Amino acid sequence: MSRKVLGQSRLRRWLFAVSLAIAFGPIFFAPAFATPAADWNYRVRPNDTIWDLTGRYLKPGIPWQKLQDYNKVADPLHLPPGMTLHIPVAWLRLEPARARVIAVIGHATATLPGTAQAMPVTQGMSFGYGATLVTQSDSSLTLEFADGSRILVQSNSELALDRLSAYKNTGMVDTRVRLQRGRINSDVTPMSGNAARFNVSTPGTISSVRGTHFRVIADSATDEARTEVISGKVDVGNDKRHVLATTGLGVTTAGEASPGQPQSLLPAPALQCPVVPINQFPYEFQWQALNGARHYRVQVASSAKFEALLLDRVVDDTRAVIPDLSDGTYAIRVRGVGTSALEGLDATCSAISIDNHPRPPLIVSPQPDSRVRDTRPAFRWTESQQATSYAWQLASDPAFEHLLADQPQVTGSEVRPAHSLPLGRYYWRIASRDDTGKVGPYTHALPFDLVSEPPAPVPGEPKRSHGDLTLSWPAGQPGQRYHVQLARHPDFTRPEVDATLDRPEIDLKKLSSGKWYVRVQTIDTDGYAGPWGSVQKTRMPCVACRWAAAGGGASLLWLLL
Repeated sequence: MSRKVLGQSRLRRWLFAVSLAIAFGPIFFAPAFATPAADWNYRVRPNDTIWDLTGRYLKPGIPWQKLQDYNKVADPLHLPPGMTLHIPVAWLRLEPARARVIAVIGHATATLPGTAQAMPVTQGMSFGYGATLVTQSDSSLTLEFADGSRILVQSNSELALDRLSAYKNTGMVDTRVRLQRGRINSDVTPMSGNAARFNVSTPGTISSVRGTHFRVIADSATDEARTEVISGKVDVGNDKRHVLATTGLGVTTAGEASPGQPQSLLPAPALQCPVVPINQFPYEFQWQALNGARHYRVQVASSAKFEALLLDRVVDDTRAVIPDLSDGTYAIRVRGVGTSALEGLDATCSAISIDNHPRPPLIVSPQPDSRVRDTRPAFRWTESQQATSYAWQLASDPAFEHLLADQPQVTGSEVRPAHSLPLGRYYWRIASRDDTGKVGPYTHALPFDLVSEPPAPVPGEPKRSHGDLTLSWPAGQPGQRYHVQLARHPDFTRPEVDATLDRPEIDLKKLSSGKWYVRVQTIDTDGYAGPWGSVQKTRMPCVACRWAAAGGGASLLWLLL
């Protein structure tokens, strides 16, 4: 009789299958890994009876005598505490389970079996097997399963609940979900009992676990499936191959090809977590660059459980601006995205405090880096609907260590300093106070310069020539312009000449005779119009009148002759 020797490749596959079976126990998702149903073991507690245990755990119709015979119980009236009862999994009562929505943000819908109309998903809803959940852009939700395991369904994802079952009162569940597209983040409760399982399938793979934290991506754009293991072990396989990925490894599967070799995920970046409450927005988080990172994913949630995402963005830089959030405690996490599109381990700030309300009002004047000429300037702002009063401060330095004025209870939308200020650079800020007395954050330091008024120009001696008039005045600073008006009346209600000039002079052609009033003001480089100069008066002679007078005298002389 001849004996067949196993080839090396076949032997390696057999040994690998055995190692997976040892690592995972009975995970039923492919024939190659199926094992005969084993027993579930129960340790007897005081006052347990075989009748009570039969009613609590076994399917209807299975008599207690079968359990007695299977465990060779001599006296069914007395079960010794600490004794181990072996119960075949096939005898256990299996009941439908449900997945509950514990958090949702944005717009998500669910379609139930046998229906075509999708319904909006709200917190507290629960779904059984056969339901399909879809999240839109900037939306996310978290499902909690019968054993406490959770799945975060991220934006633009579609997840079908293929099987949700629980072995009554045993703590064992059979959870199988199918990710058609998008991204999920799974946190699976460690499983006890050899019938428990948790499977996530994609169009090309099945990821099976017995208690771990992992991510699954079904990328419809590239026709790839990716599994990223944050902690624990995940078996990734299809009908071509199975690979075991452990903590810090990821597996990519292209289309219907075999799963690739596990690759190392990028380490968590060094994230700078704020140590004091954030009270100024926009706020920018920063982290150190990672070698091999092409992008970074940034996520913000209302707690470190990340049950629903307030922000989920991919950025190219090592910084990100978080949105304006209401007061409270939040969590942020950042991870690198490698060249293979696998995402790395998370760096997390788990308790970020935001104290940003009531928000400060909008600034009217002085605007930052503007020039002010009034030595007792008016500080103006809009009136906030959240505020009952305002806290206003004026300082000579941007850190407000040297306060020049401090009014903590300002009503209305304007305040002036009590005394005139010398020329120089100043800083001011404003904060709102709500009806509870809480003062929100101040605005950033708003600098301005108190400068002197531009001088009022005084026109020089006018130059007249045959109805033309040229006016000029001393030049101001480079870049300044000039506003000139000429009118018949000194109140200038109806100026006949109104011009803005770049040079300190004006040429007026064929000006009508008679009295004219002139005034000039300087327009500074920031557009500020200084005071009008003193009103000047000039007279244009009547040339025609002189000719008429000369002609009339000649006629009279001619008549006399």
